[in-house]
Amino acid sequence: MPDLTPQLRALLQAIIPCAQGQYPAQEAAFPCAVIYESGNAVQARCDGRTHLHALEYTVEIWAFSLGETHALSVRADEALASLGLSRSACTDLYDEDLRVHRRVMRYRALCDENGVLTQ
Repeated sequence: MPDLTPQLRALLQAIIPCAQGQYPAQEAAFPCAVIYESGNAVQARCDGRTHLHALEYTVEIWAFSLGETHALSVRADEALASLGLSRSACTDLYDEDLRVHRRVMRYRALCDENGVLTQ
């Protein structure tokens, strides 16, 4: 079962140094990003073996301003799209407790057993 999380996290860290796999703590440095796998299912079988996986990842960009959240999410979207992931959802939220803006984006891709993305 392929897992692209480490590769995707490294890609996001080039854009947002505080990219991690868990939600930011109250004292976290902003802006930051959270990425995690939110789906991994068998898409196709061939000769009784798994041939393709349907992968889904959720990316959350956290920042103090809506403009900064948007600018960072555009860069993250371009980077993930360059790998072959397609954005399937996007929404803007505001966290009252932390007083930060958050953009939640969902990405999908088909992947073979070796982690090679396909369209």
